Amino acid sequence: MRSERKHQAWNFWSAFAFFGLIVLVGYLLEKKGINIEEITLKESIVIILASYRMTRILVFEKIFKYFRDVLKKREDLYLIGTLSSIITCPWCAGVWVTLTIIVFYYIVPFGNLLAYVLALAGIASIVILYSNMMHMKTEHKQRIHRKQKGTHDDDFN
Repeated sequence: MRSERKHQAWNFWSAFAFFGLIVLVGYLLEKKGINIEEITLKESIVIILASYRMTRILVFEKIFKYFRDVLKKREDLYLIGTLSSIITCPWCAGVWVTLTIIVFYYIVPFGNLLAYVLALAGIASIVILYSNMMHMKTEHKQRIHRKQKGTHDDDFN
């Protein structure tokens, strides 16, 4: 019980850390003369797609599996448990990733290149997901059609 309370406390304080980072990023953006309320539709779309793609990479894909597994094994260490909670939850990771993408896009030199690469990769992954869904839907319809005709998948092999 005590361990769970400490973990919850770390989660709670991580929210304050996030808000502190928001203030810091806001200050840095203001210093560069960037008003986040005036971003263009194009910039918004790039940031959204880049955030989507980076969140998927961080939370679901193989490239970060080792990192997620290491954090999972050490969840008893409270800060690491909080990090594990963040990178295994797409909703949690999404807000942290979006803030990071905004920093890269507007503050880090050539960071907008990363955002564009991730945004284009995000579009590609959406196309792949859509293509896979269409393929599964077509396969399902073909199975139904074969059953109605009285043939089986084994007859075609």
